[in-house]
Amino acid sequence: MSRSAVFGVSLSALAAAAAAAEEPVFELSGFLDAALFDAGQDTGGFADPDQEGFDALANGKLNLRGALVSEDGTELGGRIELRLQSGGRSNATSGAADALVVEKAYVWAESGLGRLVLGAEDGAAKLAQAAPPSLTKSMRIDNPLMMPIADGAGDYYRPAGLMLRTDSYASDQSAKIVYRSPRLIGLQLIVSYTPEFSANLERFVKTAATDFDQQSDIFEAGLSYDSNLDEVRVRASLTYLMAANEAERDTAVTLASPWRSADLSEWSAAAGFKVDGFSFGGAYRHSNARGGFVDHAPVVLTGGASDSEIWSLGALYEWESWKIGANYARGRTKVAVEDAGGGRLERQTGEGWQIGAAYAVTPEIQIAAGFQRYSFAAGAALNPFGLAETRPADLPGGAYVGDLDADIVFTEFSFGF
Repeated sequence: MSRSAVFGVSLSALAAAAAAAEEPVFELSGFLDAALFDAGQDTGGFADPDQEGFDALANGKLNLRGALVSEDGTELGGRIELRLQSGGRSNATSGAADALVVEKAYVWAESGLGRLVLGAEDGAAKLAQAAPPSLTKSMRIDNPLMMPIADGAGDYYRPAGLMLRTDSYASDQSAKIVYRSPRLIGLQLIVSYTPEFSANLERFVKTAATDFDQQSDIFEAGLSYDSNLDEVRVRASLTYLMAANEAERDTAVTLASPWRSADLSEWSAAAGFKVDGFSFGGAYRHSNARGGFVDHAPVVLTGGASDSEIWSLGALYEWESWKIGANYARGRTKVAVEDAGGGRLERQTGEGWQIGAAYAVTPEIQIAAGFQRYSFAAGAALNPFGLAETRPADLPGGAYVGDLDADIVFTEFSFGF
């Protein structure tokens, strides 16, 4: 079945659900997270020291949701999500340079058989993920919506692509079809299909012409568990994602470059529990995209030459209006280096940790403060964009362009409604 036919069948199903619906119900919600911080960066080159010092970041969303419910319980709805973000220092893969974007826009139909979604929405792997607890909202260690350290261009810091994210976010909010099963005995299955990358509703297809390593036909599946076992709430997830490479970057294997480009493949697992105010959880993600960074053309090489793994832990204790917590994340990726004497693999690592405390002024308003520490070892010299290796460092033992150590003292204000 063609892509057009798949979307056509989905629209027909949604239209059929609308025929039996009654009056609509609308809901407006959103949040705003803002952070003030002071960063001290000790860098090995491209991460310009001018990026350090006092700074501020913001992340917020405004959601408009409407739904129609029929007498038999069938629901038809739509949602539009507007996002305010800190430009290139957000974790977006499309539209990152824009401060204000329409990030999500989709319609759904739901019955006793589950929910069918059509439009710009997260993929199944991200929707199913059980993330470790975090004291902070957007200044997270393992999925920062606001990144306090920046490269020389003032963008999200990711030497050779390494991002400390344990969620499989590859399809981002590209247009897709998502199916959620009903949750039975705590278990729910989510599957999704994304034809191609699309950018914030500007165009249905982000890149009409093929490009090296361009990925499309993204299939995702996620199994989540969420239930209470006596006094313990348990959450867990297992996800898988795969995509097809439209245009291979390398057509011939040479001594200097013995790898070919390949199809994208990722899997992740997470688990956590909460009891008597104490929460603890961990997550793991493996990707064959270098650094785990995925846009429409990630670096995906055969022979494990770009394999990456990221894992994270989180612990949180809550009492009355107070919270204290700690988080840790670590990533490791292989970096393929072309060399006339024979291509070789280097290893890049990165880690971050956080401690802090928070106070809930009201259930909707929280003020948090704490300390973050980041450390990256690039593993190979990078080009001026900080995203790809070019050659080994000239001096043995010398700092690579992209090495970084950073200390951040921060406060985060969060408001939701």
